[in-house]
Amino acid sequence: MVQDWLQVALEQEDRGIHHAWLYSWPSFVKEIHTYFGIPDVAAEAAHSLDHLRMNPDDRIATYNVAFLQCSAQLQWSESAFCHRYYFGLPDRIQDTISTCEGGKPSSFQTLYSTAVSIDNHFWKQKHESERAPYSTLQHTSYPECSQSVSHSSMSDSDSNMEASESSDEFLTWRHTPSLGISDSCSGLLSSVSNSGSIVS
Repeated sequence: MVQDWLQVALEQEDRGIHHAWLYSWPSFVKEIHTYFGIPDVAAEAAHSLDHLRMNPDDRIATYNVAFLQCSAQLQWSESAFCHRYYFGLPDRIQDTISTCEGGKPSSFQTLYSTAVSIDNHFWKQKHESERAPYSTLQHTSYPECSQSVSHSSMSDSDSNMEASESSDEFLTWRHTPSLGISDSCSGLLSSVSNSGSIVS
């Protein structure tokens, strides 16, 4: 709409109909506000503050920018700005401010800084809590894995040693010249004949 309005003015200039506000920036801005500006800037700003609320899932910076833009158009008292600013904050910030020593700050700058600090702390804790399960899992799983591998390696090693020892004993028995089948039978028969039973 503004572009169309300006286009008409330029076409009039070509036909010899001059506009003084086209040659002065302050006059141009005034003309824009006259035709397209908000009739009552203060009333519009007050209305915006009355309905301004911070989304609990947002960071406070978004709320602060909107609040300061509207409050710049108003001549309210500091207590009025404090009331409106506090009213637009979510419960997670209001509850913490209400439990502060000394209660809710009466200075707008103090209230503003306190709310920013609380919101920053909230997001820091949220970020750390989201990282905690992964960090704990990462910290505990690898030692258990290493222990398991170590235990498994030790078990395999022990099994190999036992198998090797059994193999050595078997080979020793196989190659012992003094212990033949006939000698074992002779000893067993001799023991039976002397005692009448097999003594182990």
